[in-house]
Amino acid sequence: MISDEMLIKSQAIVGMHVVDDKGHKVGTIRELFVDQRSGSIRFAVLETGGLFGPGGKFHPVPWRLLRFDDKGESVISSFDRDRLKDAPAYDREQLNSPHYAWGAQTLRHFGADGGSLQPGLIDDDEATRPRRLS
Repeated sequence: MISDEMLIKSQAIVGMHVVDDKGHKVGTIRELFVDQRSGSIRFAVLETGGLFGPGGKFHPVPWRLLRFDDKGESVISSFDRDRLKDAPAYDREQLNSPHYAWGAQTLRHFGADGGSLQPGLIDDDEATRPRRLS
């Protein structure tokens, strides 16, 4: 049974800060991608601030590597900022293209459990590729 207290609006998630397990800021959630078949969030797209503010590059990360803090005020990642910097980064046009295969590239970088890729995880079927929500 789902408790209404545990529900959060997607609008409240977009704009949330993502921190690592030590509390250091990793990035900010700018967009969510939902699997059309399951209705589950597959990816959160993070933007990191550079020296002169946001840089226009976005890092999709598997949603399963994120969790809400106890108060629901921020999201805690299972990776640090350096791991995110090494992750594939895309501009908006690339993220909006279902044929760019950024989902598969992201899963290869982060793996199924944040480090190792499980066989069969990447499904290249066009129906399961992330698509931009409108």
